[in-house]
Amino acid sequence: MLTQQEACDLVLAGFTQTRGAIAACELDPRGQYWVIHANSYEYVVNGRGDHCLVGAGAHLVHIASGRLDVTPSYETWHESIQDIYDRDDAAGAHYVLRPDCAPGDKRAIVHLHQRLDCSLIDARWMLDAANRDWLTGTGRCLRHARAELAKHGIQTQVVLQDDPRQALSLAPPNHFLHDVLKRLRERASLRVDRPHSQDVAP
Repeated sequence: MLTQQEACDLVLAGFTQTRGAIAACELDPRGQYWVIHANSYEYVVNGRGDHCLVGAGAHLVHIASGRLDVTPSYETWHESIQDIYDRDDAAGAHYVLRPDCAPGDKRAIVHLHQRLDCSLIDARWMLDAANRDWLTGTGRCLRHARAELAKHGIQTQVVLQDDPRQALSLAPPNHFLHDVLKRLRERASLRVDRPHSQDVAP
């Protein structure tokens, strides 16, 4: 179990091109990580903005193992640590977005057909038992996608699976509705046995 000082020393050891200094150190909400903000000594101690190092956010040090994660500067550490929580909770499994309706649900087929602007056959295929693994990605990204789809009547669920199978990846920040619908259209296009005849009602 790393102490606060040991965690800070680990972060400072990473400053090889310039002297570093710790600006703040606190425990995460779960009490599993030291959340450390660090930058160059001249910036932290003397306030020299021209010496501010950019590109990295907070340093997250796992108390039990000493594993170090550095968050990107474009998001808060609270957002980044949720991805780490999800990764730890998954224990090697994959987060997968799946439909939350029965295969063959006629109302769901018609609604999916309308929202994706795909054929009825493609929509029905998407709900078949073998094709229900739609998207895979971080838990946080898929939960955002689930919320966006729910606003437009597409009910889904996020589950953990050992194998994502044919699920397409959805990487952040592509969790907005138009991004999700685009990936779902691509998922529907994976149907191989496309008949040349016109669609029939489900």
